[in-house]
Amino acid sequence: MAYTVKKLSELSGVTVRTLHFYEELGILKPAYHGSNGYRYYEEKELLQLQQILFFKELGFTLKQIQKVLGQSDFDQLAALHSHRKSISREWEKLGQLMKTIDRTINHLQGKKKMKDQEIFDGFTLGLVKRTKESESYFVSEALVLASIKSINVEKREQSYYDNITKKAHAIFKELVDCIESENDPASDKVQRIIKKHHAFAEEHHNATKEVYKALAQLYHEHPEYRKQLDPFHPKLAEFMAQAMEVYADRRL
Repeated sequence: MAYTVKKLSELSGVTVRTLHFYEELGILKPAYHGSNGYRYYEEKELLQLQQILFFKELGFTLKQIQKVLGQSDFDQLAALHSHRKSISREWEKLGQLMKTIDRTINHLQGKKKMKDQEIFDGFTLGLVKRTKESESYFVSEALVLASIKSINVEKREQSYYDNITKKAHAIFKELVDCIESENDPASDKVQRIIKKHHAFAEEHHNATKEVYKALAQLYHEHPEYRKQLDPFHPKLAEFMAQAMEVYADRRL
C-alpha cells in the first residue's frame, strides 16, 4: 500500500514538515512521485522511518542518524537486533530503579525498612540517558552492530566459537609482543598483524573503513570491549586502536 505524505504523517505521528525535512537530509525519500506531483511512500520507506524513530528514541542526533543510515552496507535486520539489545539494557536498568522506588515507598510508609546500601540500587547500572563517557562511542557501537553479517546461529557448533576465540587471542598476543618490543603502531610489523585482524573482522562484519575505525574506538573506550584486551596487556587497547586507525586510513 502506498501512502501520501499526509497519510504517512497521520499513520506515524511525524509531522509533514518533518517528513519533508527528512527527505532534504536524504534519510527518507519517497518511493516515487505520482503524476499529480504527490510523494508516495511504501513499506520500504515505512520501515526506514521506523529505523529513524528507533535511533531518535535511543538518543541519536539527526547528524548521527545520517551517518549510520548513510552506510552503503547498512543492514536493517542487524540494526533491529542492535536496537533490541539497547532497549533490553535500558529495560533492565529501569526495572532495577523501579524496585528501588518501591522499596523506598515502603520504607517511607513504615512498611519495610530499607538497608542503607539499597537506597542507591540501580544507579550503579547507569541512568537511562547515556553518560558523557559513553556518548563518544555510542554511535560507533551502533555502526559495528549494524555491520554484523547474517549467520545461522543454530548451525554453529561450539568448535566454531572456540576457533574464533583462538584466532583473536593469537592476534592479541602478537600485538602484545610488539608492545613489549616497543614497536610503533604504524610500523610495518604491527600493520601486518593488523591486516590479519582486519581479515578476521571481515569474517563477521562488513568491515569498511568507517566500521573498522568504529571498532577501533570501541576497543579503546568501551568497557565491554576492553575486557577482551586488558587481561593481555594494560596498553593493548590503546595500542591496537591506534594501529587499526592507521590501517584504516592507509588501506581501506
